Amino acid sequence: MRKKWLCQLLGGHRKRKVLLVMKLCISLMLFFTLGLSASTLGQQERVNLDLKNVSIKVLFDEIQKQTNLFFVFNTEQAKSLGTFSVKAKDETVESVLNKVLENTGMVFEFDGKLIIVRPEPEKNVPEKVTVKGVVKDKKGEVLPGVTIRVKGTALGFATNMKGEFSFDLPKRDSLELIFSFVGYKQRSVLVKDSEKSLSVVLEEDVQVMDEVVALGYYSVDKRHLTSAVTTLKMDDIMQPGISTVDQMLEGQVPGMIFMQNSGQVGATPKIKIRGTTTLLGSQAPLWVLDGMILTDPVNVDPADINSLDFVNLLGNAISGLNPDDIDKIDVLKDASATAIYGPQASNGVIVITTKKGKIGKPSISYSVSGTFRRAPRYTDRAVNVMNSQERIDYSREVVDGKQEVPTLSSWVGYEAAYSDYLSNKITRDEFISQVREMETVNTDWMGLLLQDTYSHAHSLSISGGTENIRYYASVGYTDEHGNTKGEENKRYTAMTRLNLNYNKFSMNFGLNASIMKKDYTPEQVGVADYAYNTARSLKAYNEDGTPWFYQRDYHGAYDRSFNILNEMKNSYNKINTDQISLNITLGYQVLKDLKADFTFSYGISHTDNNEYYGEDTWHILKLKNLYMETGEVNIPTSLAPFGGQLTLDNTKNENYSARTTLTYNRFLDEEQEHAFTANVIGELSSSTYNGFKITKRNYLPDRGNFFNPVGWSYSSNTQYTQYFMWTQTEEALGTLKDNLTRKVALIGSVSYAYKNSYILNGNIRIDASNAFGDASNDRLLPIWSASFRWNLDENLLKNVYWVNSLALKMSYGWQGNMSALGSHRLVIQKKGRNNFFGENYSLIDNYPNPNLKWERTSTYNIGLDFSLFNNKFNGNISYYYRYTKDAFFSKSISPVNGRDNYTVNQGNLRNQGYELTLNFVPINTMLNSASVSGERRGFIWRFDPNFGSVFNQLIDKIKPKDKVLQDEIKYTDYLSGNVQVAGRPVNTFYSYRFRGLNHDTGAPEFYGMDKYVEVNGESVRLGDIYKEMDREDVWMEVMEHSGCREPFLQGSISNYLGWRNWGLSFNLAYSIGSKIRLFKMYPNGGGVTSSEKNLRRELTERWQRPGDELHTNIPGILKGADWEAANRPWWFDYSAFKFAGNLWEVYDNSNLRVASGDYLKLSSCSLRYVVPEKICRKLYMQSAYLSVSGSNLFTICSKKLKGQDPSQSGSSSLINISVRPTYTLQLNVTF
Repeated sequence: MRKKWLCQLLGGHRKRKVLLVMKLCISLMLFFTLGLSASTLGQQERVNLDLKNVSIKVLFDEIQKQTNLFFVFNTEQAKSLGTFSVKAKDETVESVLNKVLENTGMVFEFDGKLIIVRPEPEKNVPEKVTVKGVVKDKKGEVLPGVTIRVKGTALGFATNMKGEFSFDLPKRDSLELIFSFVGYKQRSVLVKDSEKSLSVVLEEDVQVMDEVVALGYYSVDKRHLTSAVTTLKMDDIMQPGISTVDQMLEGQVPGMIFMQNSGQVGATPKIKIRGTTTLLGSQAPLWVLDGMILTDPVNVDPADINSLDFVNLLGNAISGLNPDDIDKIDVLKDASATAIYGPQASNGVIVITTKKGKIGKPSISYSVSGTFRRAPRYTDRAVNVMNSQERIDYSREVVDGKQEVPTLSSWVGYEAAYSDYLSNKITRDEFISQVREMETVNTDWMGLLLQDTYSHAHSLSISGGTENIRYYASVGYTDEHGNTKGEENKRYTAMTRLNLNYNKFSMNFGLNASIMKKDYTPEQVGVADYAYNTARSLKAYNEDGTPWFYQRDYHGAYDRSFNILNEMKNSYNKINTDQISLNITLGYQVLKDLKADFTFSYGISHTDNNEYYGEDTWHILKLKNLYMETGEVNIPTSLAPFGGQLTLDNTKNENYSARTTLTYNRFLDEEQEHAFTANVIGELSSSTYNGFKITKRNYLPDRGNFFNPVGWSYSSNTQYTQYFMWTQTEEALGTLKDNLTRKVALIGSVSYAYKNSYILNGNIRIDASNAFGDASNDRLLPIWSASFRWNLDENLLKNVYWVNSLALKMSYGWQGNMSALGSHRLVIQKKGRNNFFGENYSLIDNYPNPNLKWERTSTYNIGLDFSLFNNKFNGNISYYYRYTKDAFFSKSISPVNGRDNYTVNQGNLRNQGYELTLNFVPINTMLNSASVSGERRGFIWRFDPNFGSVFNQLIDKIKPKDKVLQDEIKYTDYLSGNVQVAGRPVNTFYSYRFRGLNHDTGAPEFYGMDKYVEVNGESVRLGDIYKEMDREDVWMEVMEHSGCREPFLQGSISNYLGWRNWGLSFNLAYSIGSKIRLFKMYPNGGGVTSSEKNLRRELTERWQRPGDELHTNIPGILKGADWEAANRPWWFDYSAFKFAGNLWEVYDNSNLRVASGDYLKLSSCSLRYVVPEKICRKLYMQSAYLSVSGSNLFTICSKKLKGQDPSQSGSSSLINISVRPTYTLQLNVTF
């Protein structure tokens, strides 16, 4: 028992000892385990980070916020580490710190909840190397805030306000720096040991700059853009020597039809975007400048704006804008982009964004250019007219063949000399002497009336700012001289832009001002037409050097002598326009996701259009004896008793708009996969035109600008009776022009994006108008659009390495348009006292239509944007369809209503087409090949073709094809293209059907114009058959469809070749599908042209004898009865269906005289040399370049034109000067 007890005692003792030891071990284990677990737990804590360009302290603070850890570090040592960019999702703290501090010379260790950051032990610290330098752009301007990352590490630095950088790094075998900056291409630079200081040049990244597309009211991320928009960088389309941006758009925008019908300086081109959607309203696009809708300085009649023959010298909304101040242009084409602008945007919108200040010290740029513009010459292919010898030979054949002197052409030239010889006023020898002089004089009308010119332009700008405030200001001066002598266009411009950002507040301010002074010769004088069409057998000066005058007609006692040089000297047309506009936008970030903007814009312009004819001009001489008959003994009745005539036409435009915008933008989930944006806009706008036009006679400018009074005591004098009657007309009393337009609109826009892959957009605008009929239910018409975008590269093609981006876009929209010409109300013009009735009277200006409603257009668009092969191959392809219903037409009514027409909704229009844009870089060895000294290396070739088609058609579901939709038309409307025909495009024209030349006489013959036709074996008068038909059907019998005056496809092929500091760019523009009428062979409409007129050289190949009709289609000179029959053909006796004048008018308007208007031309070419940076530094400049460029250098077109430029049309009453080639030398420097 004892033994057993002892054993138990000993066993218990051991147990207690064991228990004690176990407790101690457990305590120690627990102590160390807890300490170890605290350390291990701290290392394993996880964080979510997305930090860009932050200091190490910011990183530590963010980790502390998400964990219970704390950092211990030396602040001075931390500052030397620069900045970091860190992105981590559910990653351990230890892993994050390992990445960040790798190769920085710093290490860390955990001590419980503390993280101690300290330098590596001395033995592990490598040798330091100092890296420093400066970063600039291609123009030599320094770039502050450029991010510099050390490849292979998380280290990051930034340049200071001077663009400089300096930092220390551990010495490595290979040190590569990566430079990146918003709006510039990323660049890698390998640092060599021998380089003490780096000079790095960054190149602008056009794609990055275009990441935001300006829609005017607001901007959209390009990746979220669902609309059809073409963006142009101004640097890519800039043409030195061209003064307005609209003239630079030829072939640059797919779907845009560009037509320049005059080479006069200041002439505005015709621009249409995706066809024609209205017939009575203006077809021109809307211009928007920095969010401000622009108005034209003069409210030109839409009929003139739409006419292809109207030359607009008054200018448009952007004529006063200096192209050097423009940064980029966004052309909005579909309803999704334009719906927010309402009815005024039915023809497309062109949004211009001007330059902004750049962060950095002030940078001053100066540009100067000189331009040579070549005038036409008789030696040019485009001037295919007779010389003196050929012209006299033609007149001789006329006189000899007919044995008579045509009355209409006998006062000058060979015919006048022959007439004087027959009437014994001169001898035979004198007659021969005069004819020899005419044959050899060869007057150079081109040289006398036209001129080669030299123009110059200057632009000075300053730019700079900080992160909070940026500024840009410029002034410009342009002095353009036209090829017509005395033609000049001076323009002065000034612009200021200020951008301010402070905390939640922002302000954008813009001010634009311009002064334009234009000098022309009055259109009625027709200088260019005279140079083209006047016989070279006439002389300009007498032997003593005085002007040679000749008599143009025989009516009136006053000598109506004419000399074109005298007309130019004593007449003028001066157009002076002053414009100023301001635009201010105030923004405030109300909430994190809500921003409010208020925009106010104001513009005012004043245009004086003064036209003067002096007392010695032919225009005034005609007025002096307009009512006098030949042989009358009494003093002729005069409409201009004294002096000359001055017409004053003044227009003032004042406009303003106020707009409030609320923008809500936020992600709907924490993962930021659902993005929502909404814009609500309220807008009030007003535009007022005030003007006065009056014509004053008896003007004596050399007598102190005095108007000579004609006393009422002369009223009984028959010499002034007609003049006093004229003084009571509207022309003499003057006309006031007042037009006020006010609009109130509510606009909404919403956009939703899912995972940046699927984007939905919707826009709506509500406009109310009282311009519609009482019986119409469409006074309030919402304008809306819906669109969709699918970024396939974000999901479906995400892993296809050669696809950078690929997006499918679709849109549909509904737009309305209102006519300024029609109304549901009766509009009258209140006039003064009527002398016959003795009471005040009024005129009906608009006949009411109670059923008038909106002109509505629906638009479909589908497109594909793509960027492939590392962004080397980019482009867009799209298809659109636009359908306009209830288009406005002018319909005839009985004149007993006080008007003979009114506006109705009748026709339908269809426009559709395809567009393609490609940007291709076949060769580029310049990537990352520039030296660190800034010198350029390598070669690049960029190839950018594009095209856009527009197929336009008038639709009528009742009338068949080729049936006219108008009533009360003339046969000349068919010839000129002013007729609207079902199934045909707008501006379609018709021509007579040429059959050939008569074998015996050489007279032209045409289908459907024989005097007699055989019917059932009997000879029947064709006129008797035609009089039983509708006149439109008769016209279709004698005419055929010739085509459309507008092309259906235009585009360009742009190329850029760069090698070292040299750059060569050229643009080939082309146009396909238009038809044009050739210049008239018989300009006065008779078989024998006035001897004052020159003739086309084709007439030298005219029919001479029977059998020639097999080799030529040029009519011969008719004789006797044949000539009489040609000038008064049989259809003169049938006024009900008269389809032509004489046979010569038929010939000039036949299908024989129609040619293709297709062309391919070198629209621009430029060679630029960028001065090396080291040379610029020696000259105290940041950058400089010198360029030589040209525009409209050559044109390839139809041989049938025989040199006639495709921009010139035989349909116009006057020949205008063609678009001329220019050559420009430009120097641009930046300090």
